[in-house]
Amino acid sequence: MYQNKNARKLYWIAVFTIILGLAVSLGWAFDIALLKTIVPHYVSMKLNTALGFILTGIVLLLVIKEKWLQFAAITSVVLAVLGFTSLFQDVFGYNLGIDQLLIDDLDAIRMGQPSPGRPSPTTSLCFGLFGLIFLAIRSTNNHIKNIRQYALHLITLISFIAIVGYLFRVPASYKLSFFTSMAIHTSITLFILSIAVSYLYSGLGIIGLFTGGRIGNIMARNLFKRSLIAVLILGYVQLSLVRLDLVSIEFGIALFATSYLLISLHSLWSTAQLLNGTDMSRKKAENELIATNKNLEKIVQERTGYLTKQNKQLEDFAHIVSHNLRGPTSNLKALLYFYEKEKSIEERDIIIGKFEKTVVNLGTTLDDLLEVVTIRHESKKERGKLNFEVLFSKLIDTYQGKIMESSAKITSDFSAAPTVEYSSVYLESILHNLLSNAIKYRSSDREPSIHFETYTQGDKIGLIARDNGLGIDLALNGSRLFGLHNTFHRHPEAKGVGLFITKAQVEGMGGEIKVKSEVNIGTTFEVVF
Repeated sequence: MYQNKNARKLYWIAVFTIILGLAVSLGWAFDIALLKTIVPHYVSMKLNTALGFILTGIVLLLVIKEKWLQFAAITSVVLAVLGFTSLFQDVFGYNLGIDQLLIDDLDAIRMGQPSPGRPSPTTSLCFGLFGLIFLAIRSTNNHIKNIRQYALHLITLISFIAIVGYLFRVPASYKLSFFTSMAIHTSITLFILSIAVSYLYSGLGIIGLFTGGRIGNIMARNLFKRSLIAVLILGYVQLSLVRLDLVSIEFGIALFATSYLLISLHSLWSTAQLLNGTDMSRKKAENELIATNKNLEKIVQERTGYLTKQNKQLEDFAHIVSHNLRGPTSNLKALLYFYEKEKSIEERDIIIGKFEKTVVNLGTTLDDLLEVVTIRHESKKERGKLNFEVLFSKLIDTYQGKIMESSAKITSDFSAAPTVEYSSVYLESILHNLLSNAIKYRSSDREPSIHFETYTQGDKIGLIARDNGLGIDLALNGSRLFGLHNTFHRHPEAKGVGLFITKAQVEGMGGEIKVKSEVNIGTTFEVVF
């Protein structure tokens, strides 16, 4: 409950309080004046006061350690009874015989003081309040907690006034004699004890004003510290000047007020500087936060755009894989069909050779496609010098089965532009889609004829793929020609993906694709790189 950062300090304050009480008790037991007064010729601490400090220190130790709490409660009752019983004697002028119950106060008797051995009324009140405070120390009721805290503040105020009386050397005839009859070490110890115990609940009462970390708490600490020092110094200087008859009381008060006003202005100025600095730091932090948020928004937008592109590329890649592998797979099935039908061993060997080439090319295609996955954003568009004849020959080998099945006549002429700077993955995919579509959508009324050629126009290179297949009704389907999953002929392998991918790849590399077609005559695709 009380294991906070102040617990260790409280522990040593409690130990100090007990030691002080024991030292003063020894002073009374052996008549040692120094132990009784600490400061010679000042008011001595009475024996009952010393006993009160011993009881207070013991209770505080038990509360901090949270041990023997029942004994702590009993001790608190004894402390409260001791304090209020002594106060009762002063208020009602009745002697209960407890002042010199253990030891006679011979010093007070010799000086003819009334009520020898009795603590000052303020000391008795403070010990009585401490007893009640410790009895309520474990209460969770908010009203009791607040009352307990302000009772501690009252003890702080009483002891502070007594300390000020000593600092200013206020004579016994002054109105403050009621307070200054408290011994100097009594008042200092009560002052320290009351503040230390109030820190157990630092968020309550006046302590809460000085212990928080907000701007108001910072301002309060700054102003109070300066004001307290100013009042003590100015008050001491004023009294000293008056006592030396250097100034009159009236002039001393005016001097005090003027000096305090100037010091207050300085305190306000320094506090304003502190608050302004805090405000500037806050604004700077807000501006940095705004800049960070804007930068974060930019990063999020860039990341979102990047992820969108990545998703598009993944989708594109999925279509490429499914579409590009469908042709070679069908080719393998066709070669297997011819192999099973062929009786000649020589022809079977030839078909097996074609089968092996198709498998090798299929493996190469898979390797290339898998490599694309490992390359980061936009890297599939990296350009290299590619040879049309080499790529096309590789493609013909891959489609040998389909070519044999369809009896297609395939020709090419790449002499006008043998090479091109392009993405190898994209160009292979474009050639693959154009050839597979030409074979797939051939006419059953005639032998398929497919021709590929290149041309140059200025600094541009073009590719033409021409066939005599079924053709497409562009008047009816021209706007849908390159749409995803749009098909224009009934065919078991028609997926409406190839032309979509081809157009996306061509335009992604900054080119364009054109088409001319007539139904039952054929189709011509023109790719401008």
